[in-house]
Amino acid sequence: MISKVKIIISVYAVILSTAWAQQEFEKTGSSGAHFLNISPDAKVTGMGNSVVGVPIQDVAAVFYNPGTLVHMKNTNVFVSNVQWFAGINYNAFATGMKTKYGTLALHMRSLSSGEIEETTVIEQNGTGRSFVWNDLAVGGTWAKALTDRFSLGMNFYRVSQSIDLYNYNTGVWAVDIGTYYVTGFRSLRWGMSVRNFGPEMDFMVNGKDATFEDYHNGEILPEPESFRPFHMPLTFQVGVSYDLFAENIMHNLIIAVDGVHTSDSAERFNIGAQYAFMNILFIRSGFYTNHNSASFMGGFGVDLSKYIPFGTSLRFDTSMSNYGLLGFVKKITISAGF
Repeated sequence: MISKVKIIISVYAVILSTAWAQQEFEKTGSSGAHFLNISPDAKVTGMGNSVVGVPIQDVAAVFYNPGTLVHMKNTNVFVSNVQWFAGINYNAFATGMKTKYGTLALHMRSLSSGEIEETTVIEQNGTGRSFVWNDLAVGGTWAKALTDRFSLGMNFYRVSQSIDLYNYNTGVWAVDIGTYYVTGFRSLRWGMSVRNFGPEMDFMVNGKDATFEDYHNGEILPEPESFRPFHMPLTFQVGVSYDLFAENIMHNLIIAVDGVHTSDSAERFNIGAQYAFMNILFIRSGFYTNHNSASFMGGFGVDLSKYIPFGTSLRFDTSMSNYGLLGFVKKITISAGF
């Protein structure tokens, strides 16, 4: 066990040291592919995304801490719809099952901007053309309990982005690593994940560097400019959770706190809570500290598993997040087990 933990810690150290070296001279907002950091699960968002130390019991765990996927009880399907800002559509899907090799899952996240009117420096009222920005991440997950108290999980997935009007496209492979540990002190649990680790992305057109027309003093420059490569939003998150009424059948209250460090923004804490009545009705609330737009988050859920025969589970969750001047973000998720 000790040797396995040392190996895992070494892997984390290599990833984090590489990440910090990459971002040494970077500034806030310098990364791309930010759809990877949109939280797809309404129950997690309702708790302020304080999640890596919480034993999520469905396949949605792959989006936060794949190490907690081992708590998935049976074959599970997860579907999510997020009404993002300005009519942007974001969807997520995941399915997983337990095998003798560990818990396995497949997952997908997609974002589409909808049609956006093209404008230029010369034609600021529009060119009459429009474009659509598309993001997609598709991959798989493996997770396994190495002991009765410690588990490890890994995501391996392809990230791609495209702009249809100009045939711009880019794609790379990325990795997430997550661990989960039951401390043995009452109901205290600890989790950690590193997400979106991979090479730089760079827009291409037909296998060549993508270019664009640049302007100076309202005039088009004679030579087109190339896009600069950019990193994905590398995220390191560590958190703890605690059940205040762990032995109570009627009531349960989970308190969770996560520390979050991303490669292009300030560190923050995610703080959240979930109250459960008979594990049927769930009420959640949470918030971020040190965030420039997001504030309070909340939501509720209903688990109908007790009323469905043959061991089938079914849960509906919804959440609402306040992003100040940007407005509210609504999320609806469905999770079913067989």
